[in-house]
Amino acid sequence: MGFLSKVFGGRKRVAPYDLWADDAEQLDAFEARGADISAPRESEFFVSFTSGVKVEAVMDELRTRRIMCELVEPSHDIPEWMVFVRGWKQPLVPDFLRETIDLCEDIAHRYGGEFEGWAGLLTAEEKQA
Repeated sequence: MGFLSKVFGGRKRVAPYDLWADDAEQLDAFEARGADISAPRESEFFVSFTSGVKVEAVMDELRTRRIMCELVEPSHDIPEWMVFVRGWKQPLVPDFLRETIDLCEDIAHRYGGEFEGWAGLLTAEEKQA
């Protein structure tokens, strides 16, 4: 669902972190797997683009804003550019997850990309539990 659909009657934000309902469900599932969502961790957010010119502008903006990111160029199996926005030693809640999703959706909307979603990585302690 596109950014404008979310703003104008699509998905709804839900408590307690003001996330979109589907992101809140994903967060709940992550927590059910044993993640302490308030613990510092690595996270990844994925935005895809079909234009190399646009993706270079995205990368310039993210770097200027000092946002950790990585670009994966198209390959024979994947025809799109993928921008990975990275979270490092950041707890997902109360604000980081919502703010970063909003950032990625805004970037996708302004530059003609598609926000593909996010993933929280388990900490070493959570992997051992």
